[in-house]
Amino acid sequence: MTPRIYISPSSQPDNTYAGVDTNEQEVCRAIARELAEDLKRCGFEVICGDYGTMYDRVRESNGWPAGLHLPIHTNGFNGEVAGTRLMSYDLKGSGYKVCQAIFKHLAPLTPGTSENISAHPEKYEIYAAVAPTAYVEVDFHDVPDVALWLTQNKPQIAQAICQGICDYYKMAYIPESSEEYAPDPEPAPDPEPAPKPSGKIEGLPVVKSGSCGDAAKIVQGALIAKGYSCGSSGIDGVFGVNSVAALKSYQKEQGITADGIVGPATWGKLLGV
Repeated sequence: MTPRIYISPSSQPDNTYAGVDTNEQEVCRAIARELAEDLKRCGFEVICGDYGTMYDRVRESNGWPAGLHLPIHTNGFNGEVAGTRLMSYDLKGSGYKVCQAIFKHLAPLTPGTSENISAHPEKYEIYAAVAPTAYVEVDFHDVPDVALWLTQNKPQIAQAICQGICDYYKMAYIPESSEEYAPDPEPAPDPEPAPKPSGKIEGLPVVKSGSCGDAAKIVQGALIAKGYSCGSSGIDGVFGVNSVAALKSYQKEQGITADGIVGPATWGKLLGV
């Protein structure tokens, strides 16, 4: 099956670039469009969600469904720190492994030196996306020299990210220049119409009282983000009494059977499908 990549660039136009007349949304959407073309050339299926909010894009990513969810951002801190940062749900799963593959190509390219991969299960696009997420912060736009570099190197940034994704999926990276030597492709058949979202997500584990692990963490994170407390332990991956009570309150509010069990209908509501 052809890998499906959902690119989710920043929708933050208020994050302006230091010394350059542009902003995070404008630059990241340009990088995303370049990356989409690079990935398609290398044989991936791609949706570039260069519109709306992160909630719109997670909903589309989950409904497709994507095999990898890829937010693209630039960063800001104190006008001095710079470097590539990547984030995943934890430091052992598929999202982390994709981050490692991208980091290998992107970090040597960018001008900053404060670089790492870290776990951020509390970030909405990391816990709410059904697919593994590799969250890319290319470099810091509040450092003037770096901001200028970001605006001048969008194609190179996209190529580095594409190379990392190709490495992870063990697919050959095809440079843009090689297209002129490639034979004409066979005409593609008309695509099947996309199914309409059912409001349910099949195939995810049932989460209920006593459940433990990543699925329980995702449910707890989604509930907390929607304003429902799971108790003092927060996102601990143990679905206990407080988490069940929060879930029942959410289900009642959403018009779902308030049984304290996360099945397809509740997954669909929690993840916005």
